[in-house]
Amino acid sequence: MRNVMSKKISLFILILTLSVFAQIYAVPLIFGITLSFAPVLYLASIRVFGFRFAFLLTICMSLLTEFLHIGNSFVFISILEVLIIGAFYSKKGKDLFTWSFAYSIILFILYFVVELLFPEVFASMKILTNFMILQVITATLVSALVADMLCDYLPLISKLKSWFPAHNQLYFGQVISHILIFSAVFPLLIIIVVNARAMENDIYQEYYLHYQQLEERLQRKIAEMDSNDIQNYELDANLEKAKIKSILDEFIGTSNKRILIMDQGEQIWLDTNNQNESSSNLEMEAGFVKEIHSHGFIWLPSSHQTLSDWYQGYYIGETAFLNKTTLLIIPISSSVLALATNLTDYLLFALFVLFIALVFGMLVNRILSNSLSHLTQMTTDLPGKMKRQETFYWKNTPIDEFSKLGQNIEKVANQLQQMFADAKKKNDLLTARTNQLKESESKLYRLAHFDTLTDLPNRYSFHLDLTKMLEEQAKLDRFSIVFIDLDKFKQVNDTLGHSGGDLLLKLFAKRLKKFEQGKAITFYRLAGDEFVAIVELTTEEEVQRLCKQLLEAITQPLMINQTEITLTASIGISFYPENGKTLDALLHHADSLMYEEKKRHHDLEDLT
Repeated sequence: MRNVMSKKISLFILILTLSVFAQIYAVPLIFGITLSFAPVLYLASIRVFGFRFAFLLTICMSLLTEFLHIGNSFVFISILEVLIIGAFYSKKGKDLFTWSFAYSIILFILYFVVELLFPEVFASMKILTNFMILQVITATLVSALVADMLCDYLPLISKLKSWFPAHNQLYFGQVISHILIFSAVFPLLIIIVVNARAMENDIYQEYYLHYQQLEERLQRKIAEMDSNDIQNYELDANLEKAKIKSILDEFIGTSNKRILIMDQGEQIWLDTNNQNESSSNLEMEAGFVKEIHSHGFIWLPSSHQTLSDWYQGYYIGETAFLNKTTLLIIPISSSVLALATNLTDYLLFALFVLFIALVFGMLVNRILSNSLSHLTQMTTDLPGKMKRQETFYWKNTPIDEFSKLGQNIEKVANQLQQMFADAKKKNDLLTARTNQLKESESKLYRLAHFDTLTDLPNRYSFHLDLTKMLEEQAKLDRFSIVFIDLDKFKQVNDTLGHSGGDLLLKLFAKRLKKFEQGKAITFYRLAGDEFVAIVELTTEEEVQRLCKQLLEAITQPLMINQTEITLTASIGISFYPENGKTLDALLHHADSLMYEEKKRHHDLEDLT
């Protein structure tokens, strides 16, 4: 139990580490949107390790990535994702992809309810919020599909089979359904990513064109300026500043662009904004910078680079007007909104394709599974059905190949019924002969290993058991051999006859069998009135105590042919390994002690 728990904890730490690394090294796509394999890991954990394991894993992963500042607020939505999908899967089974659709519907409902209750929250960023919700849902559906396929097909690889629990059987319809959904969705997702990249590059190219146009405008203005204009410019003359601002305002027009001209002290010399120049400084001390050309970059207010950060970001192009640095500043919010609007249409189309692919996949799965299921039922227990002379009936399916296959099976099965009847007769004959052989074998075994009179294990069994114990002597601690011989058994034979002697031995054997119940002793009959026992006790005191109890049991009176007889016996004990390490040595020592005991009994009788 402790090993199982340790293994599970190790797996939890391993998968948690992989999930965090997957979040850290997420593949950047566009405008803060990344492709992470973490959802595939924690969704697959639902199927492999169970709902509780995956839920705890997701909580730890979300908290850890937030603490390390490698995630964003949307990482916590994965907890809701695992909670809903995992609950459905643990209760209803089926697959993760189906329940990810149920999760998507619930998320849509929650989003619209919150939007209705708090419209002011989403008023300014409705387009972005719609896009982010669609992006999260699409990522969840794709991750669930990939997780399902990994859990279904990786256990088929022999080297990976031990990492997975008991694997559910795959069905042909299920495989076709996966192929259909995968082939419909993934090319579309690749197209969306490629187009999004192209749109992002177009935006950057547009910013670069604005930068080039500004630079050309400034260079043309410099070329038009004479020495007096340049002197007035260097003396910060208001008239010259007004002329330059007029040109820049004409360049900006009604757009949201902004131009700053900075003096040598890095103070704003001219700002195209109509605000007070002294209060027009931009706070750009912290954030993230992405260079898009040699003199232009994107500035974001946060290093997280979320879509919200991009919405608040700026393009900044740097050039020079004579001896002053000139900055072209363009808010990229409108570009982000335009891109989000276009991608929202793409994602809606992708979700529609996913839904249609799921419906067609389920339909194909149902048709193929029903047809194959009917074939399976028809061919299940085929010999038994032939034996019972059941009628084979095939119901045609919409798939022509399956219908023809079913009809062929029906014909072959009916033809095989007669052949099966003949085979049954031969099998019954073989079964009868086999049973006779088994019965004979059992009798031969009984004769070889047990005494026919007393039903005790015989000399051969004693030799086998003791030899086996001696061969395993490295595992043995200590045991003993007890040799038992009835006193004056010849007189009993002379008095009661051989039949009376045999009856005495039978009753004595029953007494020995009763005595060995619940004790570490096994009795054997060697020959005549000689018996031997193997005692699996470790101390001499225990063996002596057991032998004393044995002698007390032997001396209990017996009734034979209405004659009461009191038996006595002589015993000899040898201990392994003190009295010998071989069968002959142990038996000889016990036999010698038994004869000494018998002689002592005989001498006592002579004295009395």
